[in-house]
Amino acid sequence: MAAAINDLARAEGTPVSVRHVCQACANALHASGVALYVIGDLGLGEPVHATNPVSERVAELQVTLGEGPAVRALADIQPVAVPDLSNRQAQRDWPIFAAQAWSMGVRATFAYPLAMGAIAVGTLEIHRVVSGGLSAAERIDALLYADVAMHLILDRVHDIPTRAEHELFASEFGMRWAGVHQAAGMVSVQLGTDLVTAFLRLRAYAFSTGRRLSAVADDVVDRKLRFVPDPTGDAGPETYP
Repeated sequence: MAAAINDLARAEGTPVSVRHVCQACANALHASGVALYVIGDLGLGEPVHATNPVSERVAELQVTLGEGPAVRALADIQPVAVPDLSNRQAQRDWPIFAAQAWSMGVRATFAYPLAMGAIAVGTLEIHRVVSGGLSAAERIDALLYADVAMHLILDRVHDIPTRAEHELFASEFGMRWAGVHQAAGMVSVQLGTDLVTAFLRLRAYAFSTGRRLSAVADDVVDRKLRFVPDPTGDAGPETYP
């Protein structure tokens, strides 16, 4: 496992990062993709890497909806296995997520919290394009990859951002997600609210319009979309200037 991760980093000529852990995990478990989430500055789980565009969309969808296997694994600090997204339990637990993930071609997901005791820092989620559970050996491997990711994060993330932290999360998806943070800051100023409320307003708008959260954030940053409070102090209609 360590050799596979190190080989990927060595091939790039870069320090080991979460993207190497995710890719090694995907290769070892014959997954169609792997996504990684961490607890961000807002105290919520945020996607920081996905090994392919479909896994990226699945991760972003869960954050937008506030539901899904990765969300539950992080909240309960327990692994969540969904060997068939079309089964009745998955549709009952996450009706919107299960249907949309299935439409993207994902048939099974397995989420493992990055946890030490009762403290979780994120979630590693494995996606497959065929239904079916993980074998006992694959479950052990998934836990080990989650453990590696957790220790990388604990070793390199500090109160003051460092170059090592930047390298740990450096990826195209991570850079795009930074735009969501920038948009949340702008919306908080527009509405006169805290950042968490602003983020939830962005998320609600993305859900209600059926758009990707990152696309809505891009419109805010590009000043194509502005959130306007009404006279009562509540968030009013969003308008395009």
